[in-house]
Amino acid sequence: MKSYNQAIADAFNEIADLLGIKGEGFFTVNAYRSAARLLAEEADPIYKKEATVENFKKLPKIGQALAQKMVELIETEELEFLNQLRSEIPESVRKLLDIPGLGPKRIGQLYVQAGVTSKKELIKQATSGALKELPGFGEKMVDKILAAIDSDQQKKKRHERKEVETVAKILIPLLNGLKGAKTVQIAGSYRRGSKTVGDMDILVTGKVDPQGAEEKIHEQFKEMTVLGSGDTKVSFVIFPNNLQVDVRFVPEESYGAALLYFTGSKDFNIKMRKKAIEMGMMLNEYGLHERGEIIAGETEEGVFEKLEMEFVVPEERK
Repeated sequence: MKSYNQAIADAFNEIADLLGIKGEGFFTVNAYRSAARLLAEEADPIYKKEATVENFKKLPKIGQALAQKMVELIETEELEFLNQLRSEIPESVRKLLDIPGLGPKRIGQLYVQAGVTSKKELIKQATSGALKELPGFGEKMVDKILAAIDSDQQKKKRHERKEVETVAKILIPLLNGLKGAKTVQIAGSYRRGSKTVGDMDILVTGKVDPQGAEEKIHEQFKEMTVLGSGDTKVSFVIFPNNLQVDVRFVPEESYGAALLYFTGSKDFNIKMRKKAIEMGMMLNEYGLHERGEIIAGETEEGVFEKLEMEFVVPEERK
């Protein structure tokens, strides 16, 4: 059974998708998307006895309208607004959201401008070349969509933490055992202790051969698809988990800054970057820069110190 946090997050994400298909503005869509991320990843567990508009409005990013919808969903197990959106967009169109490469905005284009109402119609127009007339649907994009449909790929989903831990217990020792590897660390929402995880972000330092790393990973995970590989990153999806993993090879002098950046959360990173700007500096995944020179970045603690901030443990970076 889903927790209330996850049930509300799923409903808000679906609302964001459907509003996106309808062409609603960024801020409206993002309000639901941000609230969903907060509830799924960061917020404390929600209990029915505490489900009031006043309590929910105390959460960041939750205003009156969202709080009322949260209470409605908990009390009735339905959302009238979501049901209305579903009635306006055919189920066959909504199912296009499962195809990698197709977000709400693109599906809106397909539905409104090209009259695509199903996967069958999408394949027909893609193979005939008709889609290439739509803005943003070049040859590479159309080929990518067709390849995803042909291989029955599914869009990324959030995973329960214990499911990701199973993969981590295999992958981390494997990466630590690579020739030249010095440090291997999982970042992202997993490091922040989130209950659910989207992608798995792993940072590796040392003189590691990325191609050799990819080969070793493939030996261990037979059912996987490589999304991209290069000198600094290997991205792949493990099946049947459908878990995307990004292994990033970073220089030791930038390890702390990269770990800080890829651990997140997004809002916490924005807060730190603003502090850096206020002090005449610039912070990114490569380091903390001042007058064109990197003055910190080897460790997270060093970045916090230079910004005159107390160190914040990953679990509290919300």
